[in-house]
Amino acid sequence: MKTFLLILISVVFTLGFIANKIVDEKIRKALTQFNISEDYAKNQILSNIAGPSYYIPNVRILKNLALGERAELVKTIGVGIKEYVSSEEFINKYNQYREDRKPNPPEEPKYSEQLKKEQKESLTKSISDLEKQMTNMSSDQKTMFEDVVKQLKQQLKDIDDPNNTMYSPEMDTYIKQGYDMQVETYKAQVAEWEKTYPLNNPKPMIKSWINEFLEKSKDIDFNAQLKTEKGKQIFVNPTYERKDYQWKLYFRAGKEPVETARTFAQQWLKEL
Repeated sequence: MKTFLLILISVVFTLGFIANKIVDEKIRKALTQFNISEDYAKNQILSNIAGPSYYIPNVRILKNLALGERAELVKTIGVGIKEYVSSEEFINKYNQYREDRKPNPPEEPKYSEQLKKEQKESLTKSISDLEKQMTNMSSDQKTMFEDVVKQLKQQLKDIDDPNNTMYSPEMDTYIKQGYDMQVETYKAQVAEWEKTYPLNNPKPMIKSWINEFLEKSKDIDFNAQLKTEKGKQIFVNPTYERKDYQWKLYFRAGKEPVETARTFAQQWLKEL
């Protein structure tokens, strides 16, 4: 007998995990058996849509449950999820998810005057610290550190050298050009972000999620033959054996729930 795991495969991989409210006592009972609260289940929806995530909790429990009416359950959960993703609660979660993925603007660059000021402060402090330490040093140590202090003082002097290209107007021009390029890249990233995650509108993300399911489930050969090898069932056709985990889960779920899920997904897609 196939397990309830195969029912949940069609649901979790197709339409998320659960809806705003438990619309069927069978689902409520199932959640109880899995030791999953309604709040926890609801919190999985966004991650499943955005991921997409294929996490299935308590697989051992799932394997011990009877098959039941898979197609009916798929539709029940699908309707509930469709209702939930239109709710204010879900929209708020989506908006937070959206905000978390907003590109960060480039940092304002530092130009010559600021760089000179910071470098002078750093060198001045280093010189002062070394000179204080030298008061407690032996003659040999002092000689060595005197050379270091001399070099630092020369670096401090060189900062104001008009021929120092590190702090020239030309360097400021290069810095600004680099910053302007970063700003343009940032603007393009924000435009793409707004397109991918429009405010208060998770439809593009939901469409992408549904389309991926439809693509992954479109060519399942439910008549594929299996054989046992080393105590494990594998596909007779090596091409099928090389299929990814998701394809194999759809196969094990069976034709009825997968086709039910596809029909529901296709209709939902038309409405988005």
